[in-house]
Parts: sequence; structure tokens; C-alpha cells
Amino acid sequence: MAYRITRYPYWRRGSNLENMIDRMFDLDSEPLPSGFPLDVLETDQEYTIKASVAGFDPEKIEITYDDNTLSIRGEVSDETVDEEKGKYHIRERRCGSFYRAISMPGVIDPPEQITANTDNGVLTIHLPKKPETQPPRKIEVKAKKVIDQKD
Repeated sequence: MAYRITRYPYWRRGSNLENMIDRMFDLDSEPLPSGFPLDVLETDQEYTIKASVAGFDPEKIEITYDDNTLSIRGEVSDETVDEEKGKYHIRERRCGSFYRAISMPGVIDPPEQITANTDNGVLTIHLPKKPETQPPRKIEVKAKKVIDQKD
């Protein structure tokens, strides 16, 4: 009889232990990750950041700008589980606090001009660029017609 030794990469070794602990404590949900998906778009006049914040209360989202770093933080409240109403079999909606800091690639105009709004679960932040960081403006040179006079 031959024995077979199977080796697993080091990053997969902990997954079985994590699954056993989850089963032992009946943990069927994951904590909210510290980050969340976002996009950073740059135009000639501004940076636009779009972040997925579906289910987050806009009043609990805090946005700060300091030392060329934009920070977004907030919290999603957990619903209390009432045993009389039932027991969760699957619980995937996330709750907890979230935080994301972004080092901006350019210089921003005074922070007072930064605007933010939410629409259908998408947080949109507009950060105007400082005029010095905008691309150079081409200035057209206009020439007067010179009349060539012959003697």
C-alpha cells in the first residue's frame, strides 16, 4: 500500500482552520472590509471619485481632505436579530465601519470647493484641480497685417 503526501501552498493552509472556527462559532457572515470599490477619474479641470456605498446612510459618511489625502469613513449599522422572527441561514449583507484613504495624484483647489453627493448607491466626489496643475493653455498669436511699402 502506497501513501500519498499532498502539499498545499502556505496561503491555503489556514483556510481549513478558519472554516472550522466559523462552523464552531456559527459565523455565517463576513465583516465589512476596511475598503470598498471606487474609481478615480482625472480630467483637465478636476478629479472625480465614484464609490459604491449602496445601503450606507449618507448622513453617516464622513469625508475629509488633509495634506493631499482624501479620507472616506462611515458606518453601516447591524440589524438586531430577533430569535422570535427567525434564524438566518445565510447572512451576506455587511455591517460595521469602513474607511478608505486616497493620496491624490495632483494638487487640489481649496478644500471648500470639494463637493460630494450620492445617487442610487454611488457616492460621487468632485475635487477641482488647482489652476497651476491644469494643462497649459495655448495662446493664439494674432498678427497684424503689415503693408509692405515700396519706395
